[in-house]
Amino acid sequence: MPVTSDRPQLLADAAISVIASSGVRALTHRAVDAAAGVPSGTASYHFRSRRELLRGVLFRLADITHERLAQVSVPATEAVEVPRSRSGRLAEASQLADAVAAFVDGQILEESERTLARMACEIEVASDPDLREILHAGDVFRKLAAAALTRLGAVDPPRQADGLIALIDGLQFDRLVGVGSLSAAPPGTPESKAEISSVLRSYLTGLVP
Repeated sequence: MPVTSDRPQLLADAAISVIASSGVRALTHRAVDAAAGVPSGTASYHFRSRRELLRGVLFRLADITHERLAQVSVPATEAVEVPRSRSGRLAEASQLADAVAAFVDGQILEESERTLARMACEIEVASDPDLREILHAGDVFRKLAAAALTRLGAVDPPRQADGLIALIDGLQFDRLVGVGSLSAAPPGTPESKAEISSVLRSYLTGLVP
């Protein structure tokens, strides 16, 4: 079940910290108790098995995502107005690239711990359909992406939205643990946002008819 009470949420947040700092293999009840500063045995009381502990982490990550997006209005694709001119659609693509770049940069700067934990969990649960579903249950990202691409006049917004989300995930991974982490501008700087926006703009303008 989703994490709801204070103590399981505290433990799930501690588990996220453990995963982000030491990897999924370090996820044990004892490590979570230590990270949360609670008596030994607390984590195993609330999460009987390691799989249940991992499930609690996944629900917590999903809850945080839902909280962040709760105030976002997702328009139906059929209600989206598409600029008539190609120059107008290209301007939309440029604005979208800047907006998404700000989001990605924020994920790297302010949400790095949770983002790292989510990435590690995605690999860990790849062969477990039940747990994997928890991470990917929130399709609001795809709805937002599809609506945004519809405004660009994209040919197949739902399918192309998957490509945009894959690109966003790739940018986050690259700048947190990939080659980009060695050479990219520091997150939170105008240069970082500009670098990310440039990649996104190249992709998005290619979708504008």
